[in-house]
Order: sequence, then structure tokens, then C-alpha cells
Amino acid sequence: MTNGCSCSDAVHGSCFTALHHFSSALQSRYAVAADTRLEQFLTRFFQLRQVANKGHLISAGEIARQVYFIHRGIFRVYYIDPQGNEVNQQFYQPGEVVAPVLSLTRDEPSPFYLQALTDAEVLQAPYPDLQRAGRNDAMWLAAENAILKAVYLNTARREAQMLLGGAEQRYRWFLRENPQLAEQLPLYQIASYLNVTPVSLSRLRKKLSQSSTG
Repeated sequence: MTNGCSCSDAVHGSCFTALHHFSSALQSRYAVAADTRLEQFLTRFFQLRQVANKGHLISAGEIARQVYFIHRGIFRVYYIDPQGNEVNQQFYQPGEVVAPVLSLTRDEPSPFYLQALTDAEVLQAPYPDLQRAGRNDAMWLAAENAILKAVYLNTARREAQMLLGGAEQRYRWFLRENPQLAEQLPLYQIASYLNVTPVSLSRLRKKLSQSSTG
């Protein structure tokens, strides 16, 4: 179940809280230059949407049309392998932008699902509208480029860690990069992301715990 409200409607104070969060995150996390027009621009295009736990924003086979900013909650990107198993590809936390780049820019069906792991709130806007606006607004064009660059780099970094590291290296990296997720997510979700079994991850956790206290 999802619900939305327009952030251009002044009665929705929660929208403006989310917009301020978004504007701050663009500057601190995505290195977007401070601009007094940024929040006004976001207000024009973005809508606050509530997403229930286990609700999907994108399903495999759909063409992604929206860009999302996570104001509250945790999401996962996952796919279904040939054996029918759900395999986690990425997690997203508050303060992050979710932009399925290949599907958005190439107008191709997404191979992934985007699912809330908690009750959540996101800001969303149609990517074609943002793209058109960027042609006439250098401020937003720079912001869009910074976001897409960050998405590409984060994805490449994650793939390198998953391919080059062993199970213990991958788990240590996850703990270092995502300490809050390590506390909030169930073991099986993290295990799927790290490409290990829950039993193996449980043993690894025990080993690391013992070595840190020994």
C-alpha cells in the first residue's frame, strides 16, 4: 500500500521536512552546490509517498519512471535467480537517492525489484520531467549529474568489494560501511547481500565477536 501527497501543497508539513532533508543530503552526500533555488525546485517536482513494509516501488520487468529519495525507512534492491531465490543486490537508507539508471536512461525493463523492508516515506518525481527541467536549468542539471555519478560509483564500488573479497572481507566491509544496517537488518537479508548462507554468516559473526573480545 502506498500513498502520496504533493509537496507543492502547503498543508503537508511533513513534505517540507522531507524536502529539507533531501536538499541537505544533496549538498552533504552528493556534493551538489548550495543554491537557494534548490528546495524550490524540489518542491515543484517531488511528491511525498508513504510505503508500507514489504511494499514495492519497482518490480522486475517494469520500466522505471521515478527517481526516489528515502526520507524514512530501509529499502532493498533484489533479483530472483534461476533457482527462484531472492538475491539482495543493494540496501538503501534514509538520505540516499535511488535511481535505477539503466532503466531510466535507456527506457528498458528493470531486472530488479525495489522493496521496503520497513514502513517508509520517500520523495518521488518522474525522471522525464526532471530531465526536461535540466535542459533549461543549469542548477538542476549539475545536481542530476552529481546524483547519477554517485549512483554509478557506489554500484561499481560495491561490485568490486563483492567480487574481490572473501566472505570475511565482504562482511568486514559491510560492517564498516553500514554499521546501522548491521544492527537493523535480519541475518538472512545480510547473508543474501554478502552471498553467503545465514549459517555461515552466523559463524562468521561469532568468530569476529570472539576475536574482538579475546
